[in-house]
Amino acid sequence: MKAGQGETIRQQRSEAMGRDLIWRLLLRFSGPAIVAQMVNASYNLVDAIFVGRLGTEALAALAVSNPLMMIYRSIGMGIGVGAASLISRRLGAGNREEANRAAGGAITLFLIVSAVVTFVCLANLETFLRLFGADQSVLPLAKSYMIIETSFIALDFLIIVLAELVRTEGNPVLASGAMITSAVMNCIWDPILIFGIGPFPRVGIAGAAWATSVGRAIGASILLVYLFSGKSAYRFKLGYFRPNLKIATEIYRVGMSMTVRMMGGSISQIVAARTAASFGVVPLAVVGVLFRASGFAFTPCMGLGQGMLPLVGYNFGAGKKERVGEVVIKTSLSGLIWGVLCWIVATSFSTQVMSLFNTDPTFLAVATVAFRIFALGFFATGLQMILSFFFQGIGKGLASLVVSSSRQVLFLIPCLLLMPRMFGLNGLWAGYPVAAALALLLTAIWTVIEFRNLGIAFRLKKLITR
Repeated sequence: MKAGQGETIRQQRSEAMGRDLIWRLLLRFSGPAIVAQMVNASYNLVDAIFVGRLGTEALAALAVSNPLMMIYRSIGMGIGVGAASLISRRLGAGNREEANRAAGGAITLFLIVSAVVTFVCLANLETFLRLFGADQSVLPLAKSYMIIETSFIALDFLIIVLAELVRTEGNPVLASGAMITSAVMNCIWDPILIFGIGPFPRVGIAGAAWATSVGRAIGASILLVYLFSGKSAYRFKLGYFRPNLKIATEIYRVGMSMTVRMMGGSISQIVAARTAASFGVVPLAVVGVLFRASGFAFTPCMGLGQGMLPLVGYNFGAGKKERVGEVVIKTSLSGLIWGVLCWIVATSFSTQVMSLFNTDPTFLAVATVAFRIFALGFFATGLQMILSFFFQGIGKGLASLVVSSSRQVLFLIPCLLLMPRMFGLNGLWAGYPVAAALALLLTAIWTVIEFRNLGIAFRLKKLITR
């Protein structure tokens, strides 16, 4: 294929976001992202399943490690989502050079931030884990796991940012394929390194962290080769990689909402872990399992939102506001249907799901009740998560910050602090669906107001059927 033909195809691939049928675009952009997110969530589950074979204390170690891992992920996602919003709006406005400059700036920003995070967190790792609820029986296991995770956190940042860049340029299949490859490699290496198979020694819980790092390195390598091979729509110049305060500010103006939302989730997990630990090691282990099991339910909605974001950004930048509304409504409907299906499965098979992680009768008695109560939030959480991507896509920094962080910060933390005091351990589990319902109410009201401000008519039947 000639260079001119390749450039034309890449430009047509971007322009299709403004003219193709919305359902077709959602399938194209969200489908691969959903698969990638599901596989990504599955390796978190696989980690927990294998680590659960090491005992309840090992599961509890994952529970106290998870908030710090979420902080890491929130920083990477903030850069990735902020860059995706900025680049898609530049592409929609027809400014390809500024899109290339934003992509280079995002890569440089990731390098700087990952170095700072690694240094600070390694220096204070034990302090963080104790703060998150680790006692003397759990701390050694959590520390051995998180030393590896923290040392190679740059790989996590890298694969997140690169996947968002590739998805935004109109190639969601490759972006998701790299994430899937990363997750599959993790699942393969998990049992080999945790339990020791063949020539590989038994590493225990640290083996799960090593397996994750290997998978991320492979996935990031795939994306790097593509981006700098000339096949990508991006065209990089050395000057694009100089630190650029304006680009960093633009990225964080939108991406900060994602970072705050996920950090709010980390804080809520800290509160939940410390509260659960006050009831014993078993409730703490259950909290860790719920964190990972719920991720499997919520990540498809994250994938829907990731697929929706460049579509919203492109059409908003091109002035096609009615298509923006159509994208948001159809994506939200898909997320609601998924939430209902997850609730049905969680309610009908709660014992079977929890027994995958540990078969101890005491663990199952607590975990089954917890999962059924927790799952009531599946109706609202995914839908609210999708709507938050709408504000990110149109570049509304403050609105996206408030909306995306509302469930984890404004509502969940107060619920986790108050409800266990009022209703005991079941109050801890019930805090999640209560916070999800309140956050959805706030987000829905704000979305309707923004639709009216943009002049987007809310014609649900027409938007769904056409």
